[in-house]
Amino acid sequence: MPTFLIEKIRKGIRNFDILELGNSVVLYYILIYGMLPLMMFSHLPSKKASYFLSYGIRLLDARIFFYLLIGILFFILGYKFFYFKRLNEKIGKVFNKQWNPQKIFWVFIIVFLGSLLIKAIRVFGGGYFHLNKNPALTNSAFYSLIGFLDWLGPIALSIAFIYYFYLFRTNDSRYKIWRFIAWGIFIFEFVYGFFSGSRFIAIIPIIVYLIIKHYIYKPSFWRVVFAFILIFFFLMPVQDFYENPKSFLDSYTTKVDHQIKITPLAISQYTVDTSVGRVDQSWILKQVFEKTDKFLYGKTFKEFLTSLGPPRFIWKNKPLSINAFGNEFGRELGILAPTDFKTSVGPTMLGDWYINFGIWGIVFGMFLMGGIFRLFYEILIRESGHSSSGIMIYSFVWIEVIRGMENWIAPVYAGLVKLFIILIIIHFFLTWKTKS
Repeated sequence: MPTFLIEKIRKGIRNFDILELGNSVVLYYILIYGMLPLMMFSHLPSKKASYFLSYGIRLLDARIFFYLLIGILFFILGYKFFYFKRLNEKIGKVFNKQWNPQKIFWVFIIVFLGSLLIKAIRVFGGGYFHLNKNPALTNSAFYSLIGFLDWLGPIALSIAFIYYFYLFRTNDSRYKIWRFIAWGIFIFEFVYGFFSGSRFIAIIPIIVYLIIKHYIYKPSFWRVVFAFILIFFFLMPVQDFYENPKSFLDSYTTKVDHQIKITPLAISQYTVDTSVGRVDQSWILKQVFEKTDKFLYGKTFKEFLTSLGPPRFIWKNKPLSINAFGNEFGRELGILAPTDFKTSVGPTMLGDWYINFGIWGIVFGMFLMGGIFRLFYEILIRESGHSSSGIMIYSFVWIEVIRGMENWIAPVYAGLVKLFIILIIIHFFLTWKTKS
């Protein structure tokens, strides 16, 4: 390959912002819808892929491929062209303010102590472990509020890391103190998430760190890639084994002369199945496309206003979220086994648009989502001038948007609006009595 071409590729990789929301969504879209079908086509080691192959199930036929292609194309079009420069500039100025050093420590302490209180309620109330929660707590009118305030820990972590990197970048000797604080909370949040059995909670501190360092200190394509490789092919399998070692021993090992035999092939299959196979949504989407015979015409989107409403301890008769029926939805569509009454699934962002409006939902819905995601990036990163508050808020918007690609649209974005309000309040106190 010619030297100039190699250099051009290297330059393109260096300039490619993998954490820009539009780029991240496209990459995750390919991962959750395309990787398992590709593994089946390539016969890569995976028991999940082998299962579908053994029953002659095709996860990606011409119709599904067409819908996927239409979805990603109109998302990209929306991201590129659904753009209002003056509006973005005006809103972006709201976040283009410096934090007040006199307020940072006290805001951090309040948020961090609040997070400890919520963790204590979870641990002592029996709501800590991901798959073994006390019904008395989960059925409580306050449980949704507790779930929402779980964000206080990661928010405290983001404040600590942002201030640490700011001090380090400006050669302020206080960075050593905040480095100790930031990494101490990082370890605490990671350990708390890991042993809860929730992959999402364990991954959050890593994502927060990556986004903050990427935008406030020094961007690096390869740092992000390496981190996600570790998340998918080390952290997720290890946590899965911690949570359910019997699954590995029963399905991926053999007994020879009463001794358990573990082969490299078994380890590679388990690694792939508990990472790529875990986030795969192609089977869900296939069932949604094939078994949706009547469109809902926006019925699931009405959930947005309900989810946005006050918590259940205020609104006593608040309807259950559509997420509460995720198990029933999964069994009705044949995504889950008839005997599985625990697992909850959503139709994915693409599937939700299809369930409501069919192919036209995919076209206009994905175009709209592209425009909204571009708005998030422009306001919080570019137009805010990579401000501390912009980066803090963007970290959590990024996390919720990527996670929300697997779920129902309405409750995800209602939750995002409520989280955004909390972050705006924190931004106000952090920048109080400071000038733009």
